[in-house]
Amino acid sequence: MNDINLTVGHIARHTPRGAGAQGRDAAIVDIAQDLLLRHLHGLGVLDAMTFKGGTALRKLYAGNAGRFSLDLDFSSTKIGADPDDALTNLIAAVDGLKVGPFSYGVIERRGKWTLTYDHSFGGDTGALQSKLDLNPPPWLPPVLRGWQPLPIHTRYGLPALPQLQVIRLEENIAEKIARLNRATPARDMYDLRWAMTNTPITGKLDHALVRRLAVLKIWVDANGLHAGDTFWKQGHEGPAFNPEKWLRDRGAGEFDEQDIGALAVPTPTAAELSEALRTHFRFLADLEDDERLLAQAREQDRPLALRALATLPGGRLADVGLY
Repeated sequence: MNDINLTVGHIARHTPRGAGAQGRDAAIVDIAQDLLLRHLHGLGVLDAMTFKGGTALRKLYAGNAGRFSLDLDFSSTKIGADPDDALTNLIAAVDGLKVGPFSYGVIERRGKWTLTYDHSFGGDTGALQSKLDLNPPPWLPPVLRGWQPLPIHTRYGLPALPQLQVIRLEENIAEKIARLNRATPARDMYDLRWAMTNTPITGKLDHALVRRLAVLKIWVDANGLHAGDTFWKQGHEGPAFNPEKWLRDRGAGEFDEQDIGALAVPTPTAAELSEALRTHFRFLADLEDDERLLAQAREQDRPLALRALATLPGGRLADVGLY
């Protein structure tokens, strides 16, 4: 990896025009993450993990057409295994690591992990951080996908950026839908609009599967789920899933533009994102009879939820002792 050749000029060209200092910081983190992920893949550390979230969406699908995303989100891959093993290996590989112009560290506070970046490009390096999350395994079989090519990648030298194990796009979308059932993160609204308006890149999405996954994610958020040492914890009681409410006009009062900031230039308005969601997610209202019951997020419907989870495509949850 001695062929890495990055200068201040390369950072400037990778920064969105008009994004200012915050955008420059995001561009530096984006590059540092690329090099880190390549290194971890080469060590085999990522074999036990599945890439997910907004950063996976940008790097492996959207490229420069998407927003910058600073957090690194993973799921452990094996259902029934203790996810702490994968997290321990990840932290051990990252803390104190140096790759090219970057040095990496890991900070733990109250059970939450943060990845830190030091670099040689000048400016204030102390504030460059990413949240580091390891979540329970995906329900659908992960897929392999490579980076969307960008000019900056030519400066990374060898080896080429690898294919990564990533959560299937329908499940990534469903998790964002579930979050938007209880809050209005502007980043999730932006990502959902991008995913539904870029079919040449994403391919044809299975809307019925997205809806079913979203309903089940909301149910599990409210009630929890176990399989061996794997636990999808109960953490978000209610509200029940009401498609009409979900498709509402989410006004500026519940929309935080700072949630996107310089990560997307220009920053879309609440009205623009709300209209996009109402236009492209009308299929969420086409609930099947069992989905209508599960949408109420009641514990009494656990047997129905377990049957629905066990029959998801790929069968990952079919014989793992769900309860």
